[in-house]
Amino acid sequence: MALTAATVTYWRGRGRCEPLRVVLACGGVRFVGNYLEKKADMDALKASGKLQYDQVPLVEADGLNLVQGTPTAVYLAQGCGLWPEMPKEQYICGHILAATQDARGPLVSFPFHLDEQRCLEELQSPKGLLGRFAPRWEALLGEGKPYFLGATPSLADCAVYEVLDFVRHVYGEERLKALFGAFPLLLAHHDRVLGLGHMREWRDVGRKEAFLDWPEYAASVRATLGF
Repeated sequence: MALTAATVTYWRGRGRCEPLRVVLACGGVRFVGNYLEKKADMDALKASGKLQYDQVPLVEADGLNLVQGTPTAVYLAQGCGLWPEMPKEQYICGHILAATQDARGPLVSFPFHLDEQRCLEELQSPKGLLGRFAPRWEALLGEGKPYFLGATPSLADCAVYEVLDFVRHVYGEERLKALFGAFPLLLAHHDRVLGLGHMREWRDVGRKEAFLDWPEYAASVRATLGF
């Protein structure tokens, strides 16, 4: 059955939740944001029994309390028509999703130190986004496909889009284009995925209304976790 609505619980920032929001937005699913702001919010959420491992993000959909990023992303993709049926294509989606989780690590950490140069050096390192992952993704798209699986978008496209969008969020549109100048297919792919569902609306309107600035977001995470 197609997914029609969801409630997403996390802080007012990207962190480890934004890939899930992107899947919902690309799939055209409207979601409600439930935002953590103080320690009492997290304590109440834990007491509710909704968190299997006392961790967020939490996505409530289809009567389920979905936790842990990878299985949640797959479940949402299935409900949004963004998960393939063939095992080989499922594997492709899976390895690309796992790679994006590694690639976005320096970006997840950025709000907690705000050192743009440090983040950039990590992204440009031989094992980072630009050194390791972007060339592989560019090569996969280089086979003349609009999306990683061909003519049909999938979870893999959402995940890679989110990483580039995160770079754009930190460094701006022009810097994104400069950093990915050697990867024109990825840049074109980014623009293509932005047109799916209501992704553009979430990026340009919803996120701006919901999110805090980087320092405020980091402060809210620390306060909620009691740091």
